[in-house]
Amino acid sequence: MKKIITLTILIVSHFVFAQQSSDQTENKNIHPEKLAFLKRKSQQEKSVQSTPVVSPNALPAVQLCANGNFEEFETVGGASVLRNFEYTESDLINPIQCLNVDSPANLRIADYNPNTFSVMATSVPSNYIDPYIGDIQAFDQFAVKLNYRESSTTATLMEAHRFKTDNEDFFKFNYKAVLQSVDGDAHVNEQPYFKVRIVLNSGQVVSEMCLIGDPNNCIFTIAPYMESGSMILYTPNWQAGLLDISSIPNNTPFTVQFIATRCGLGAHFGYAYIDDICLLHSNESLQGLVTLNPLNAICPTLPLNVCGTFSLPSSGGIQATIASIQLTVRDENNNTVYSSSSPTTLDITNQQFCFSLAAANLPNITTGAYNVGVTISFGVAQTNCSGTSFNSVSDNDANAGWDIWFLNCTNCPLPVSPGNLSLCDGNDDGKEFFNLTLVQNQITSAPGVTFAFFTTLADATANTNPIATPNAFESYTATVFVRVTVDANCYKITTLKLTVRNPFAYISGILNVCYGSTTLTASPGVSYLWSTGATTSSIVVTAVGTYSVQVTDSNGCISNAMVTITNSATAPLPDLTIIQPGCAATTGSITVTSPASLYSFDGGVTWGTSNTISGLLPGYYEVKIQTVAGCTSYNSGVQISQFQAPFPNFTVDQPDFCGDTGTITITTVADFYSFDDGVTWVTNPTATGLPSGTYNIRTKDSNGCFSNYYAVELDGEFLDPPTFDKIDPYCGNLGSITITTPATAYSFDGGQTWQTSNTLTNLVADSYIIKIKDALGCTSPNVYVYLDNLETNYPDYIVDEPGCNKYGTITIKTTGDLYSFDGGATWGTSNILYPVNGGTSYPIKVMRLPSCYSLTSTAYVYNMFIPNPDAHDYATDYCDDLNDGSEIIDLTQYQSNLITNATNYSFSYFASLVAAQNNGPAIPNPSSYQMSNSNNIVFVRVTDGYTCYSIVSITLNFLDSPYITMQDDYTVCENTLTFIHAGYGYYSYLWSTGQTGNYILVNQPGNYWVTVGENHNGLVCTSTKNFTVTESEKATITSIDTVDWTLEENVITVIVDGIGEYEYSLDGSNYQDSNVFDHLETGYYTIHIRDKKGCGTIKGNALLLHYSKFFTPNGDGDNDRWSINYSIYEEGLIIEIYDRQGKLIRQMKNGYAWDGTYNGALCPSDDYWFVVKRADGIIHKGHFTLKR
Repeated sequence: MKKIITLTILIVSHFVFAQQSSDQTENKNIHPEKLAFLKRKSQQEKSVQSTPVVSPNALPAVQLCANGNFEEFETVGGASVLRNFEYTESDLINPIQCLNVDSPANLRIADYNPNTFSVMATSVPSNYIDPYIGDIQAFDQFAVKLNYRESSTTATLMEAHRFKTDNEDFFKFNYKAVLQSVDGDAHVNEQPYFKVRIVLNSGQVVSEMCLIGDPNNCIFTIAPYMESGSMILYTPNWQAGLLDISSIPNNTPFTVQFIATRCGLGAHFGYAYIDDICLLHSNESLQGLVTLNPLNAICPTLPLNVCGTFSLPSSGGIQATIASIQLTVRDENNNTVYSSSSPTTLDITNQQFCFSLAAANLPNITTGAYNVGVTISFGVAQTNCSGTSFNSVSDNDANAGWDIWFLNCTNCPLPVSPGNLSLCDGNDDGKEFFNLTLVQNQITSAPGVTFAFFTTLADATANTNPIATPNAFESYTATVFVRVTVDANCYKITTLKLTVRNPFAYISGILNVCYGSTTLTASPGVSYLWSTGATTSSIVVTAVGTYSVQVTDSNGCISNAMVTITNSATAPLPDLTIIQPGCAATTGSITVTSPASLYSFDGGVTWGTSNTISGLLPGYYEVKIQTVAGCTSYNSGVQISQFQAPFPNFTVDQPDFCGDTGTITITTVADFYSFDDGVTWVTNPTATGLPSGTYNIRTKDSNGCFSNYYAVELDGEFLDPPTFDKIDPYCGNLGSITITTPATAYSFDGGQTWQTSNTLTNLVADSYIIKIKDALGCTSPNVYVYLDNLETNYPDYIVDEPGCNKYGTITIKTTGDLYSFDGGATWGTSNILYPVNGGTSYPIKVMRLPSCYSLTSTAYVYNMFIPNPDAHDYATDYCDDLNDGSEIIDLTQYQSNLITNATNYSFSYFASLVAAQNNGPAIPNPSSYQMSNSNNIVFVRVTDGYTCYSIVSITLNFLDSPYITMQDDYTVCENTLTFIHAGYGYYSYLWSTGQTGNYILVNQPGNYWVTVGENHNGLVCTSTKNFTVTESEKATITSIDTVDWTLEENVITVIVDGIGEYEYSLDGSNYQDSNVFDHLETGYYTIHIRDKKGCGTIKGNALLLHYSKFFTPNGDGDNDRWSINYSIYEEGLIIEIYDRQGKLIRQMKNGYAWDGTYNGALCPSDDYWFVVKRADGIIHKGHFTLKR
C-alpha cells in the first residue's frame, strides 16, 4: 500500500552503442576534458598498486540486512574483503546522466587501507575525513565509499544480492554524496550523480532514485571554494534512503545497485558514502510517503471518511510543502468515477488527512464496488530553489480486495470485519501452515453462519474453488478472502491477512578492542540473550572472540546474530577536531579526541604525548595514534587550507535572445566587487550590459580578505540543435561528420574549438560533441555523435515491433553500401526490412564495398501481428419518452451490436473522437449517460485482451413519442356510461381496463390510464396518458328559503343535496355558483339547479309575497281592491284584516282581495292591520291605509 518516489533531477533513456577508441592515435577533436580524463586513466592503469579480488562465482543472495553495517569481512584469495558485497567499474557512453551500469559486479571490496590508491570501492572508517564534508560521522567502525576524486573510470557500481524474510516494505539505507557541479553547454546531461535501484532477477526495475549535482538544488551545501572552475556540492548530513520493495514477496532474490559517477567527460568528480542498510539514522530524506488507512467498508454508512497519513520530504534545511492532495475513486472496471482535491481535514503537524465520500459521489450504492487512491504532490516554500523538486507520492489502494463494497446491503445485515493471523517461520522457507478457522470470531460474532476461504476475490465472489483444508493451509505471507454465508441470498466477503514472520537479527558496533573495549548492540527486539549471558540490548566486551545474541521480537519470533572480533594490531582511525585558518588567523590546529598513549602528526615519523598541534600552516598532515593496548592506527589525512571566504551569492538576469545582454548582481554585502576574477574591483555590486559568456565573480572586504570566485554563465545557447550526417570508420578507412545545419562556425569538440568548415574528416571511432555558432556568437546545444569501427562492432538497428493491426519493421542505422538480414546470405541496398512478424530472429550485417563487413547483430522480433477488433459503428432510433430531446441511455446495452462475442472485449465510452483516440477522459457512467438530439453520438473504444482496440460510434436518432390530446378529467353520471376516446391512428392502444381499442365506456369513477404506440419501422414509441373519472349526479332540493315582504330586497336561498358540483339560475339561461339570490322583487320564481358536469338540471319554485300600502275603493277601476301580491300561488295561506280596534273585518284565502266593505257596508278611510298565516306556520303582520 505504501508508495514512495525519489527526488530525481534528471533521468535519461538508455542509449545502446558500441564504442571503440584507439590508444595509438590521439584524437584532437575529442573534448579537452575527456582527453585529460583518458590520459589520467592511461597513467593510472600503468601504475596500478593493487589488483582487485575477483569473485570466482556470483555471490549468493542473503537476507536483506546481512552485513548491512559494513563491519564484517572475510578472507578471499588471501585478502580481507567486505562480506556480501561486490562492485565493478565502467565508462558509460555519453551523455551519461542517470544511466545504469550494465557490467556485472564481480570484484570484491577491500578492507580499508589508506596506502592503497585508485580504489573505486572501499570501506572507510566511520570518522574518515572528507576534504569537503569533514568527518563523515558514519556509524560503528566502517562505511563504504564509491568512486573517488581522482578516479580514471567514470562509474562505480556496488551490488548486493538480497531477499526479504519479514515482509519488509522498504529497502533502507543512509548516504552522503559529493558531486562537482559543472556549468556550461558542454555538460548538458553529463552531471555526476548518485543512483540506487532495486532490480529483480528478471531485469525488472522495482524502484530507483537518482540524485544529480545541481547548484540550484537547495538540499546541497556548496563548498567554499571551486576546483577546476566548478563548485562542489555535498550533503553534510546523512540522508535517509527509502526504496519501495513491498511488491517483492519474501524469499524472492533481488539485487540492490548503488552507482556513483564522475561527469560524462571525466574531468569533474562525484562519489558517495553509504552506511547501515536497514537502520536509518537521519530524519532528512528526499522521499515522501503516503499511506491510506485500511477501509474494508462493506455496506458503509454514508458519508464515509477516507483517511491516511503522510510524511514530507526534508533535506538540507529544505522542507517540502503539500502542493495538492487528490483522492480518486475507481469502480470495478478501474474507471475513475469521482475525484476530489479538497480534503475535509489536512493536519500538517500530525501529518494526517481525511476526505469525505457522500452517496452522490458513488454512482452505484446498491451493488457497486470501489477502490480508492490518493496522490500527494509536493512543493518547495523557498523561491530561490529552482533545482529542488520532490516527486509526487501515491497509495493506489487502501486494502486488499474492494475498499468499498455494497454487497447484499438491503437484505443481508451481516456485520463482518477483516481478520489477521501470523506465525513465525520455523524453517526459513517463508511459509507456514495456518488454521484459517481460528479467525472466525475475529470476522463476525453472528450465529448460524458458515465460512468458506478462497485464494482470490474472483473465486470468493463466484463461490468456486474454496480452500479444501482451511485448518491446515500452507501459505506464504498472503491475503485470503473469506465468504461468510447466512443463506443463498445473504453473504458477505472480507479479507484475512496471513503473515509469515521471520525477523533478521544483527549486531552493530566497532569490531575492534584496541581501545580496551567496544560496545555491541543487537537489532531492536523485546528480549535478548547474549552468549555472555547478558539480557540487555547492548553489551561491552573487552576481548577478541565470537559473540552471539538471540533476539525475540514482539510477536514472539526468535532470530540469532553473531559477530567475530579478530585480533588486530590496527586501531580504529582517531577522531579529530580541526580548526582551519581564518582571514585574521593564518594557521590552523588539529586535536585528537580518541583515547591514546602516543600521537603523531607527520605519519608516524615523530611521536609525542600531546593530542593537539597548533600553528599549522596550509598543507597536508597525516595523523595517527598508538593505544595503551599497543595498537597503531592508520594515517588520517588532514588538509589545512588557506582561508578564502565562501563565494558570493548573486542574482542573474539572462539574455532573452541572440545578441541580447544580461545583468549580474552580487547580493553578498561587501566593500568591493569583481566580475573578472579579481582583475578589477568596483563598489557597485551590479554589472549590466554583459554579453553572453562566463564571469568569475568575487567579493573583498576592507581588510583585503577576498572570497573564492563563482563562475556565472550568461546564456548564449539560442540556436536549435544541429543536424548531421556521419560516415563510420571501417577497415582502415577513417570516418567523417558533416553538420547539415547552416551556421557561421562549427565545433566538433563541444565548443572548445571552432572552424568554418561544416565537415570533419579522418575521424577514428569515438564520441564527438557537435554544435554551431552564428555571426552574433550565439550557439546551439550540444549534440553527441558516435562513430564506431564497422568491422569490430555490431550494427545498430531499430525494431519496430509488430502489434495491433501492423507488421513490424527492422531498420539498420549503421551506414553501409549493402545490407543483409540473413547473416550475409543475401545482400541488398535497402536498410529497411518490411514486413516482419513475431517469433523470428534476423541476423543483421552491414558491408562497405569492396569487402568490409560488420559483426553480426541478431534482431529479435517478439510480437505478432494482431488484427484490431472487428467492431462496427451502430446507429439506431430511440424513443424520446418525454419529448424533451434528452434521454438517459445505458450505453452498455449496445455492446453486442458493436462486435460479436462482446464478452471477450472491454469497452470504454467517450464523448468525442479525440478523447477516444487519446483514451481519455472516458464517460464515467456509461450505464446512465444523458444523450440528446444535439449530443447523439458516442465513441466507443473496443479493446481485446492484447490491448488492441478499434474505435466505433453509437448514434441515436431520437424519435418523438405520441402526443395524446385528452382531458385530464372526465365525468360519469349516476347510472350512465361515459365515452372516453384516445384519438385515431395509433399503432396500439392499451387501457388500464385491459381494453385495446381506441375508446372505452366507463361507469365507475377512479384513476385510469391509456398507453398508445406509434410504429417506426419496428420501433414502437409509446406515450401514456393518466386521467381521472369523477362521478356526479343531479341535485336534490332540500329546501328553498325566502326572505320577502319587501319591494326589491327579497332573498331566495336554495338548499340542495348531491355529490355533484352545481350552479343556479332564475331564468334557465344565466347561471351562478351561489345558491343565494338577493335584491329580488316580489313575485313567483322558478329556480334551475344544474350539475356542472352535465348530469342534469332540476327545478324548484319560490314565492316572494308583498302587499300594497294603501288602496282607494272608489269604483274608478284603479286600486279598488287590496290583497297580498302573488298569494294565489301559495296554497293554504290565510289572510285576516283588522280595524284599529282589533276587530276582525275580513278573513280570506290565498288569491282573494278585499274590496273595503264589511258585511256589505263601506268601511271608512283609516289604517287597517293584517295577519298572514302561511301553511308552514309562519305569520307575517302589517298594516295598510284605506282612502276614500
